[in-house]
Amino acid sequence: MKKLLFSFIALFAGIATAFADGAPEIYFEQITHDFGTFPEENGKVSCTFEFKNVGSADLVLQSVKASCGCTTPDWTKEPVKPGETGVVKATYNATGRPGSFTKTITVKSNAGEKRLTIKGEVIPKAQKVEDKYPFEVNGLRLMKKNCYFNTIYYSEETNVKKENAKPQSKTEVIEVINNGKEDVKLSFENGNPKLVSVKANPEVLKAGERGTIDITISPKDSDVWGTFKKTFKVKSNGKPADFDITLYGNVAEDFSYMTPEDKADAPVLTVGNTISLETIELGKTKTFKFKVQNTGKKPLIIRSSHCDADGFTIKAPTKPIKAGKEGEIYVTVNTANSKAGKYSQRLTLTTNDPNRSTFVINLVGEVK
Repeated sequence: MKKLLFSFIALFAGIATAFADGAPEIYFEQITHDFGTFPEENGKVSCTFEFKNVGSADLVLQSVKASCGCTTPDWTKEPVKPGETGVVKATYNATGRPGSFTKTITVKSNAGEKRLTIKGEVIPKAQKVEDKYPFEVNGLRLMKKNCYFNTIYYSEETNVKKENAKPQSKTEVIEVINNGKEDVKLSFENGNPKLVSVKANPEVLKAGERGTIDITISPKDSDVWGTFKKTFKVKSNGKPADFDITLYGNVAEDFSYMTPEDKADAPVLTVGNTISLETIELGKTKTFKFKVQNTGKKPLIIRSSHCDADGFTIKAPTKPIKAGKEGEIYVTVNTANSKAGKYSQRLTLTTNDPNRSTFVINLVGEVK
Protein backbone atom coordinates (compact mmCIF):
# COMPACT_ATOMS: atom_id res chain seq x y z
CA MET A 1 0.00 0.00 0.00
CA LYS A 2 2.80 2.42 0.92
CA LYS A 3 4.57 1.60 -2.32
CA LEU A 4 1.42 2.37 -4.25
CA LEU A 5 1.00 5.73 -2.44
CA PHE A 6 4.61 6.70 -3.15
CA SER A 7 4.11 5.80 -6.79
CA PHE A 8 1.12 8.17 -7.08
CA ILE A 9 3.07 10.96 -5.36
CA ALA A 10 5.99 10.48 -7.71
CA LEU A 11 3.66 10.45 -10.72
CA PHE A 12 1.98 13.75 -9.76
CA ALA A 13 5.34 15.35 -8.95
CA GLY A 14 6.60 14.34 -12.38
CA ILE A 15 3.54 15.82 -14.09
CA ALA A 16 3.88 19.08 -12.15
CA THR A 17 7.57 19.27 -13.04
CA ALA A 18 6.76 18.65 -16.68
CA PHE A 19 4.19 21.48 -16.70
CA ALA A 20 6.64 23.83 -14.93
CA ASP A 21 9.40 22.93 -17.36
CA GLY A 22 7.05 23.58 -20.31
CA ALA A 23 5.98 27.16 -19.45
CA PRO A 24 7.26 30.43 -20.96
CA GLU A 25 8.36 33.26 -18.70
CA ILE A 26 8.98 36.87 -19.72
CA TYR A 27 11.62 39.01 -18.06
CA PHE A 28 12.24 42.75 -18.66
CA GLU A 29 15.50 44.05 -17.25
CA GLN A 30 14.04 47.57 -17.46
CA ILE A 31 10.31 48.44 -17.21
CA THR A 32 10.60 52.27 -17.06
CA HIS A 33 12.26 54.65 -19.48
CA ASP A 34 12.79 58.34 -18.73
CA PHE A 35 13.34 60.49 -21.83
CA GLY A 36 14.34 63.37 -19.59
CA THR A 37 13.81 66.90 -20.88
CA PHE A 38 13.74 67.50 -24.63
CA PRO A 39 12.37 70.16 -27.02
CA GLU A 40 9.01 69.81 -28.73
CA GLU A 41 10.78 70.28 -32.07
CA ASN A 42 12.17 66.73 -31.68
CA GLY A 43 8.70 65.45 -32.58
CA LYS A 44 8.60 61.68 -32.14
CA VAL A 45 10.97 60.04 -29.64
CA SER A 46 11.44 56.30 -29.20
CA CYS A 47 12.87 53.82 -26.74
CA THR A 48 13.23 50.04 -26.75
CA PHE A 49 12.46 47.63 -23.91
CA GLU A 50 14.28 44.33 -24.35
CA PHE A 51 12.85 41.18 -22.82
CA LYS A 52 14.05 37.60 -22.49
CA ASN A 53 12.16 34.34 -22.38
CA VAL A 54 13.54 32.70 -19.23
CA GLY A 55 11.00 29.89 -19.38
CA SER A 56 11.11 26.54 -21.16
CA ALA A 57 8.44 27.03 -23.86
CA ASP A 58 7.93 29.48 -26.70
CA LEU A 59 6.83 32.99 -25.60
CA VAL A 60 4.22 34.80 -27.71
CA LEU A 61 3.22 38.46 -27.24
CA GLN A 62 -0.54 38.51 -27.79
CA SER A 63 -1.16 42.27 -27.56
CA VAL A 64 0.74 45.45 -26.73
CA LYS A 65 -1.42 48.51 -26.02
CA ALA A 66 -0.50 52.07 -25.03
CA SER A 67 -2.55 54.12 -22.56
CA CYS A 68 -3.25 56.85 -25.16
CA GLY A 69 -3.02 57.56 -28.87
CA CYS A 70 0.08 59.75 -28.45
CA THR A 71 2.17 56.60 -27.89
CA THR A 72 2.65 53.99 -30.60
CA PRO A 73 4.02 50.56 -29.68
CA ASP A 74 5.81 48.02 -31.88
CA TRP A 75 7.01 44.60 -30.78
CA THR A 76 8.43 41.24 -31.74
CA LYS A 77 5.66 39.36 -33.53
CA GLU A 78 7.35 35.96 -33.87
CA PRO A 79 7.44 33.42 -31.01
CA VAL A 80 10.48 33.89 -28.80
CA LYS A 81 12.17 30.59 -27.96
CA PRO A 82 13.50 29.82 -24.47
CA GLY A 83 16.69 31.76 -23.78
CA GLU A 84 16.15 34.14 -26.67
CA THR A 85 15.21 37.85 -26.59
CA GLY A 86 12.62 40.16 -28.15
CA VAL A 87 11.75 43.84 -27.97
CA VAL A 88 8.90 46.23 -27.29
CA LYS A 89 9.45 49.63 -28.91
CA ALA A 90 7.52 52.68 -27.71
CA THR A 91 7.30 55.91 -29.75
CA TYR A 92 5.91 59.06 -28.14
CA ASN A 93 4.71 61.95 -30.34
CA ALA A 94 5.60 65.19 -28.52
CA THR A 95 4.29 67.53 -31.23
CA GLY A 96 1.63 69.78 -29.73
CA ARG A 97 2.09 68.19 -26.29
CA PRO A 98 4.35 70.43 -24.20
CA GLY A 99 4.85 69.65 -20.53
CA SER A 100 5.57 66.55 -18.47
CA PHE A 101 4.06 63.18 -19.41
CA THR A 102 3.81 59.64 -18.07
CA LYS A 103 2.41 56.89 -20.30
CA THR A 104 2.03 53.15 -19.87
CA ILE A 105 2.25 50.22 -22.29
CA THR A 106 0.48 47.00 -21.32
CA VAL A 107 2.10 43.82 -22.66
CA LYS A 108 -0.05 40.68 -22.71
CA SER A 109 1.55 37.33 -23.54
CA ASN A 110 1.09 33.63 -22.91
CA ALA A 111 3.26 34.23 -19.83
CA GLY A 112 0.90 36.79 -18.30
CA GLU A 113 0.74 40.60 -18.27
CA LYS A 114 3.46 43.22 -17.77
CA ARG A 115 3.24 47.01 -17.68
CA LEU A 116 5.95 49.31 -19.03
CA THR A 117 6.23 53.06 -18.40
CA ILE A 118 7.68 55.96 -20.36
CA LYS A 119 7.97 59.49 -19.05
CA GLY A 120 9.65 62.81 -19.69
CA GLU A 121 9.15 66.53 -20.07
CA VAL A 122 8.62 68.36 -23.35
CA ILE A 123 9.93 71.92 -23.63
CA PRO A 124 7.35 73.90 -25.66
CA LYS A 125 8.59 75.37 -28.90
CA ALA A 126 8.70 79.13 -29.18
CA GLN A 127 5.50 80.34 -30.80
CA LYS A 128 5.73 82.41 -33.94
CA VAL A 129 3.63 85.54 -34.16
CA GLU A 130 1.68 83.89 -36.98
CA ASP A 131 0.88 80.90 -34.74
CA LYS A 132 -0.44 82.96 -31.85
CA TYR A 133 -2.14 85.58 -34.03
CA PRO A 134 -3.35 83.62 -37.08
CA PHE A 135 -5.65 86.27 -38.65
CA GLU A 136 -4.10 89.16 -40.59
CA VAL A 137 -5.26 92.47 -42.06
CA ASN A 138 -2.74 94.92 -43.50
CA GLY A 139 0.06 94.15 -41.00
CA LEU A 140 -2.29 93.83 -38.01
CA ARG A 141 -2.70 90.30 -36.65
CA LEU A 142 -5.59 89.04 -34.47
CA MET A 143 -5.63 86.15 -32.03
CA LYS A 144 -9.21 85.12 -32.91
CA LYS A 145 -12.15 86.15 -35.04
CA ASN A 146 -15.04 84.61 -33.06
CA CYS A 147 -16.34 85.72 -29.66
CA TYR A 148 -18.77 83.75 -27.51
CA PHE A 149 -20.73 85.77 -24.96
CA ASN A 150 -23.04 82.99 -23.74
CA THR A 151 -26.04 84.54 -21.92
CA ILE A 152 -26.36 88.27 -21.26
CA TYR A 153 -29.20 89.24 -18.93
CA TYR A 154 -31.22 92.41 -19.27
CA SER A 155 -34.39 93.85 -17.80
CA GLU A 156 -36.33 97.03 -18.44
CA GLU A 157 -37.38 97.14 -14.77
CA THR A 158 -35.76 99.96 -12.79
CA ASN A 159 -35.40 97.80 -9.69
CA VAL A 160 -32.80 95.54 -11.32
CA LYS A 161 -30.31 97.82 -9.61
CA LYS A 162 -30.70 95.64 -6.54
CA GLU A 163 -27.62 93.74 -5.41
CA ASN A 164 -28.85 90.37 -6.70
CA ALA A 165 -29.42 91.66 -10.25
CA LYS A 166 -27.26 90.20 -13.00
CA PRO A 167 -24.85 92.37 -15.06
CA GLN A 168 -26.64 94.17 -17.88
CA SER A 169 -23.73 93.94 -20.35
CA LYS A 170 -20.72 91.75 -21.10
CA THR A 171 -17.30 92.43 -22.64
CA GLU A 172 -14.97 90.09 -24.55
CA VAL A 173 -11.45 90.95 -25.72
CA ILE A 174 -9.50 90.07 -28.87
CA GLU A 175 -5.73 90.42 -28.53
CA VAL A 176 -3.94 92.02 -31.50
CA ILE A 177 -0.37 92.87 -32.53
CA ASN A 178 1.11 95.19 -35.12
CA ASN A 179 3.37 92.82 -37.03
CA GLY A 180 4.32 95.42 -39.63
CA LYS A 181 6.94 98.15 -39.75
CA GLU A 182 4.61 101.16 -39.68
CA ASP A 183 2.07 102.48 -37.20
CA VAL A 184 -1.39 100.97 -37.54
CA LYS A 185 -4.64 102.78 -36.79
CA LEU A 186 -7.61 100.55 -35.94
CA SER A 187 -11.16 101.33 -36.97
CA PHE A 188 -14.32 99.27 -37.44
CA GLU A 189 -17.35 98.75 -39.63
CA ASN A 190 -20.03 98.05 -37.02
CA GLY A 191 -23.53 97.42 -38.29
CA ASN A 192 -25.05 96.91 -34.83
CA PRO A 193 -24.08 99.96 -32.74
CA LYS A 194 -27.16 99.72 -30.47
CA LEU A 195 -26.15 96.22 -29.37
CA VAL A 196 -22.41 96.07 -30.06
CA SER A 197 -19.81 98.58 -28.89
CA VAL A 198 -16.27 98.16 -30.30
CA LYS A 199 -13.19 99.99 -29.05
CA ALA A 200 -9.49 99.72 -29.90
CA ASN A 201 -7.07 99.89 -27.00
CA PRO A 202 -4.93 101.72 -28.02
CA GLU A 203 -6.37 103.14 -31.21
CA VAL A 204 -2.92 103.41 -32.84
CA LEU A 205 -0.40 100.58 -32.51
CA LYS A 206 3.29 101.14 -33.12
CA ALA A 207 5.36 98.48 -34.90
CA GLY A 208 5.59 95.38 -32.68
CA GLU A 209 3.11 96.80 -30.14
CA ARG A 210 0.28 94.67 -28.73
CA GLY A 211 -3.22 95.85 -27.96
CA THR A 212 -6.81 94.71 -27.69
CA ILE A 213 -10.14 95.08 -29.40
CA ASP A 214 -12.72 95.44 -26.62
CA ILE A 215 -16.20 94.27 -27.62
CA THR A 216 -19.15 95.00 -25.35
CA ILE A 217 -22.66 93.62 -25.78
CA SER A 218 -25.30 95.81 -24.13
CA PRO A 219 -28.97 95.02 -24.97
CA LYS A 220 -30.33 98.16 -23.28
CA ASP A 221 -31.01 100.22 -26.41
CA SER A 222 -31.45 97.34 -28.85
CA ASP A 223 -34.44 95.16 -29.63
CA VAL A 224 -32.35 91.98 -29.64
CA TRP A 225 -33.66 89.07 -27.56
CA GLY A 226 -32.83 85.38 -27.59
CA THR A 227 -29.90 83.92 -29.51
CA PHE A 228 -27.98 86.21 -31.81
CA LYS A 229 -25.16 86.13 -34.35
CA LYS A 230 -23.72 89.53 -35.21
CA THR A 231 -20.67 90.56 -37.26
CA PHE A 232 -18.41 93.55 -37.81
CA LYS A 233 -15.19 94.24 -39.70
CA VAL A 234 -11.78 95.41 -38.51
CA LYS A 235 -9.92 98.04 -40.53
CA SER A 236 -6.16 98.54 -40.43
CA ASN A 237 -5.20 102.02 -41.70
CA GLY A 238 -8.54 102.14 -43.46
CA LYS A 239 -8.17 98.75 -45.18
CA PRO A 240 -10.92 96.30 -44.15
CA ALA A 241 -10.18 92.67 -43.36
CA ASP A 242 -11.37 90.00 -45.77
CA PHE A 243 -13.06 88.22 -42.85
CA ASP A 244 -15.72 89.16 -40.30
CA ILE A 245 -15.50 89.22 -36.53
CA THR A 246 -18.46 87.07 -35.50
CA LEU A 247 -20.22 87.43 -32.15
CA TYR A 248 -22.44 84.71 -30.68
CA GLY A 249 -24.65 85.00 -27.62
CA ASN A 250 -28.07 84.99 -26.05
CA VAL A 251 -30.03 87.88 -24.52
CA ALA A 252 -32.35 86.77 -21.73
CA GLU A 253 -34.48 88.74 -19.31
CA ASP A 254 -33.25 89.19 -15.76
CA PHE A 255 -35.91 88.00 -13.35
CA SER A 256 -33.60 87.95 -10.32
CA TYR A 257 -35.31 91.00 -8.80
CA MET A 258 -38.73 89.29 -8.68
CA THR A 259 -40.25 88.21 -5.38
CA PRO A 260 -42.56 85.15 -5.11
CA GLU A 261 -45.46 87.61 -5.14
CA ASP A 262 -44.13 89.22 -8.35
CA LYS A 263 -43.91 85.83 -10.03
CA ALA A 264 -47.43 84.93 -8.94
CA ASP A 265 -48.70 88.07 -10.72
CA ALA A 266 -46.52 87.53 -13.82
CA PRO A 267 -47.73 86.61 -17.32
CA VAL A 268 -47.90 82.91 -18.20
CA LEU A 269 -47.26 81.59 -21.71
CA THR A 270 -49.54 78.65 -22.50
CA VAL A 271 -48.94 76.72 -25.72
CA GLY A 272 -48.23 73.12 -26.69
CA ASN A 273 -44.71 71.74 -26.99
CA THR A 274 -45.50 70.41 -30.47
CA ILE A 275 -47.51 72.11 -33.22
CA SER A 276 -48.64 70.01 -36.20
CA LEU A 277 -48.77 71.89 -39.48
CA GLU A 278 -50.82 70.76 -42.47
CA THR A 279 -49.24 68.96 -45.43
CA ILE A 280 -47.72 71.27 -48.03
CA GLU A 281 -47.00 70.56 -51.68
CA LEU A 282 -43.35 70.46 -52.72
CA GLY A 283 -42.25 73.73 -54.34
CA LYS A 284 -45.13 75.71 -52.81
CA THR A 285 -45.36 78.32 -50.06
CA LYS A 286 -48.01 78.10 -47.38
CA THR A 287 -48.77 80.04 -44.20
CA PHE A 288 -50.05 78.37 -41.05
CA LYS A 289 -51.15 79.87 -37.77
CA PHE A 290 -51.56 78.69 -34.21
CA LYS A 291 -52.58 80.37 -30.97
CA VAL A 292 -50.74 81.12 -27.75
CA GLN A 293 -52.53 82.13 -24.58
CA ASN A 294 -51.67 84.31 -21.61
CA THR A 295 -53.05 82.54 -18.55
CA GLY A 296 -51.24 84.87 -16.13
CA LYS A 297 -52.18 88.19 -14.54
CA LYS A 298 -50.03 90.69 -16.42
CA PRO A 299 -49.57 91.31 -20.17
CA LEU A 300 -47.47 88.75 -22.00
CA ILE A 301 -44.76 90.12 -24.30
CA ILE A 302 -43.21 87.92 -26.97
CA ARG A 303 -39.73 89.43 -27.13
CA SER A 304 -38.56 87.46 -30.15
CA SER A 305 -39.40 84.43 -32.28
CA HIS A 306 -37.11 82.60 -34.63
CA CYS A 307 -36.65 79.34 -36.48
CA ASP A 308 -33.21 78.54 -37.88
CA ALA A 309 -34.53 76.25 -40.61
CA ASP A 310 -34.28 77.40 -44.22
CA GLY A 311 -37.63 78.35 -45.71
CA PHE A 312 -39.35 79.09 -42.39
CA THR A 313 -40.52 82.64 -41.60
CA ILE A 314 -42.13 83.47 -38.24
CA LYS A 315 -44.42 86.37 -37.36
CA ALA A 316 -45.45 86.74 -33.72
CA PRO A 317 -47.65 89.35 -32.00
CA THR A 318 -45.85 92.67 -31.63
CA LYS A 319 -48.27 94.01 -29.02
CA PRO A 320 -48.59 92.61 -25.48
CA ILE A 321 -51.19 89.87 -25.02
CA LYS A 322 -53.48 90.85 -22.17
CA ALA A 323 -54.24 88.52 -19.28
CA GLY A 324 -56.70 85.80 -20.30
CA LYS A 325 -56.36 86.63 -24.00
CA GLU A 326 -54.85 84.84 -27.00
CA GLY A 327 -52.40 85.81 -29.70
CA GLU A 328 -51.65 84.27 -33.08
CA ILE A 329 -48.30 83.15 -34.45
CA TYR A 330 -47.94 82.79 -38.23
CA VAL A 331 -45.53 80.28 -39.75
CA THR A 332 -44.78 80.62 -43.46
CA VAL A 333 -43.12 77.59 -45.05
CA ASN A 334 -41.43 77.90 -48.45
CA THR A 335 -40.58 74.45 -49.85
CA ALA A 336 -38.81 75.65 -53.01
CA ASN A 337 -35.50 74.20 -51.79
CA SER A 338 -36.96 71.38 -49.71
CA LYS A 339 -37.19 67.64 -50.21
CA ALA A 340 -40.32 65.55 -49.93
CA GLY A 341 -40.89 63.92 -46.58
CA LYS A 342 -41.70 64.64 -42.97
CA TYR A 343 -39.93 67.43 -41.09
CA SER A 344 -39.44 68.60 -37.52
CA GLN A 345 -38.12 72.11 -36.83
CA ARG A 346 -37.56 74.15 -33.67
CA LEU A 347 -39.30 77.48 -33.09
CA THR A 348 -37.89 79.44 -30.14
CA LEU A 349 -39.94 82.09 -28.32
CA THR A 350 -38.42 84.58 -25.89
CA THR A 351 -41.02 86.08 -23.55
CA ASN A 352 -41.44 88.00 -20.29
CA ASP A 353 -42.89 84.91 -18.60
CA PRO A 354 -40.34 84.29 -15.81
CA ASN A 355 -40.97 80.54 -15.92
CA ARG A 356 -40.91 80.26 -19.72
CA SER A 357 -38.66 83.09 -20.78
CA THR A 358 -37.21 80.84 -23.48
CA PHE A 359 -39.62 78.26 -24.84
CA VAL A 360 -39.05 75.84 -27.70
CA ILE A 361 -41.94 74.62 -29.86
CA ASN A 362 -41.51 71.67 -32.18
CA LEU A 363 -43.04 72.34 -35.59
CA VAL A 364 -43.86 69.10 -37.42
CA GLY A 365 -45.36 68.52 -40.84
CA GLU A 366 -44.87 66.89 -44.20
CA VAL A 367 -43.87 68.03 -47.68
CA LYS A 368 -45.40 66.01 -50.53
